[in-house]
Amino acid sequence: MNQQQRDSANEAAGMALVEQQWDEIRKDHPDWYARYDQVMPDTAASRSEMAELWATAPTPWAAALIYGKLTLRLEISVHAGMQF
Repeated sequence: MNQQQRDSANEAAGMALVEQQWDEIRKDHPDWYARYDQVMPDTAASRSEMAELWATAPTPWAAALIYGKLTLRLEISVHAGMQF
């Protein structure tokens, strides 16, 4: 197996884990998922909305997801010279 094949296999395995987590969130915490989907944390959510999602995250995985998105948005704002 070459590096590209190993990378593809690892990415597929990682995606399978993420899809499983999302399925559980959608099923067990539909209100939180609806709020997540509504505020669009990758692009449009305000810092306040991100903090709310983080504080109310129903699982450690969801909290880690929001933490990652929040810190990425903070880094982008610093480098772009805009407030977040």
